[in-house]
Amino acid sequence: WYQRRVREGRLDGAFCDYTEEDKEDYLKRAYTAGCRNIEMESCAFASLCHRASVKGAVVCVTLIDRLKSDLMEAADVARYDELVRRPHKLVIQFVKRQIGLKIKESREAAATAKSAQQQPPTTEAAAVAS
Repeated sequence: WYQRRVREGRLDGAFCDYTEEDKEDYLKRAYTAGCRNIEMESCAFASLCHRASVKGAVVCVTLIDRLKSDLMEAADVARYDELVRRPHKLVIQFVKRQIGLKIKESREAAATAKSAQQQPPTTEAAAVAS
């Protein structure tokens, strides 16, 4: 827990050996390097899925602009439920599309196989069969 909070540049942990300026410098360097979110638990989840040979995905919601504050603002607290539901909706839409595509492909394959069975054999196929 403590190590995670240090790597996130948090100032509200049990121990804090750096200043507000140190935190801001760290977060600005991370931002300049392209980092837009620090999600520590995702690595463990992805590792577990990989080890178990199970497909998995991580969808993150960034609730706080860490360059401004370590705490949620009142407006964000009021919208928290809505913000947390967004990734759920996104994942549900994705899964439905994936399932829908697979069902459609299965139905098309079944229809193709059925129509192939109903057609009379060609003369070449009839010659091979006899």
